[in-house]
Amino acid sequence: MSTSESVKVKLNYGYDGEFHCEIPTERLICYHQAPEPREDVLQTTQQVLNSPLELPPLDLAVVPGDKITIVVDHQTPAIAAIINSLWNYLSDCGIEAGDVAILQSQSSPPDVQQKLKEAVAAELQENAEWVIHNPESKDALGYLGTSAGGDRIYLSKYLVEADFILPIELVGYDPLIGYAGGGSSIYPGFSSQEAILKSRGQSHRELTPTESRPLRQLIDEVGWMLGLQYSLQVIPAAGQGVAELAFGSSEAAFRKGKELLDQFWKLEPGYKSEIVVIAVESGPTGHQWNQLGSVLETARNLVTQDGRVVLLTQIDEEFGEGMKILSSCHEPHDAIKPLRDKQPGDLVTATQMALTGDWALICLLSKASSDDVEDLFMIPLEDDAEVQRLLQTDETVAVIASAQHTYGQLKQE
Repeated sequence: MSTSESVKVKLNYGYDGEFHCEIPTERLICYHQAPEPREDVLQTTQQVLNSPLELPPLDLAVVPGDKITIVVDHQTPAIAAIINSLWNYLSDCGIEAGDVAILQSQSSPPDVQQKLKEAVAAELQENAEWVIHNPESKDALGYLGTSAGGDRIYLSKYLVEADFILPIELVGYDPLIGYAGGGSSIYPGFSSQEAILKSRGQSHRELTPTESRPLRQLIDEVGWMLGLQYSLQVIPAAGQGVAELAFGSSEAAFRKGKELLDQFWKLEPGYKSEIVVIAVESGPTGHQWNQLGSVLETARNLVTQDGRVVLLTQIDEEFGEGMKILSSCHEPHDAIKPLRDKQPGDLVTATQMALTGDWALICLLSKASSDDVEDLFMIPLEDDAEVQRLLQTDETVAVIASAQHTYGQLKQE
């Protein structure tokens, strides 16, 4: 009697979780594995800085005395190493640390902000200006101009008044704007509180990442109004690593970043699966419910109706406003309208939980209490052994590692 072949699966999840199993080949629809992180981030950053895409070398764009603003996207892996490599380059160009501003978002956790400061070169720690943008302070804002749609655009004065701006951004899939990066760290995050609130919305499930969206168009317009020239785009790897970097003109670097992101992180199986196993790792800013927004969108795209989504996490965070709304409803879909009306900060994640919970059965391994998980219309899992038991069936399976970075849809004919 012949034994069917099987695939050995290893998934990292949360901060230090590991899940191992074997799945028979005939049941496995897809197994998407994450790219390995680069070990030479400093050297790789130096290489891309020396060869920008579609623009002259950076040393021709900055001169001593320039006021330089480095825009930090804290979701970016290895951000301290990248900034240190950038500082080595800038200091060789004669730039003084006192002329550099490190601009960070108020939404980033204070401990993450402090860790970054402690991890960069001593000259930057001591002499650069470390700015936490306050979107509610009118004194922190400068008027940039009026968009084609009639929006008055205000941005941090450290952007409006800078001689040179360099955003360092994570390129990723985003349910609201398609692709994050390409200036999305600048607007609306470093604008006014009004602009931030106005930008909130439920995801465009009918659109793929490549299709145009109004907020993405506005982000691109703001970059043009700001005269943004260079950008450094970072493509994530497994864990909190870097797979690749793209540097050069804002348009060219973002275009290259999107190509690399699709190469590493886009999956297009030919069929839906009855079970989708998804591992979510902690990110540079921690391990939070908000990581599950795009994850659940991918899950809903790839699982059969009434199938099962198995989420492997170690999340143990308090609910945001949107999740509290969801937990107070009788059925998942009942939350859609109040979420749309309230527009909470975790709108996208809560909406995706409601839509996916209405479509399939969600099983969640986490460190949250069983009661909290059940309030979200999910089945709590206690340990890896319960996950193993869920997989001991004849059902088809899709497996996704580091799913916080992926986008999945059925292969288009």
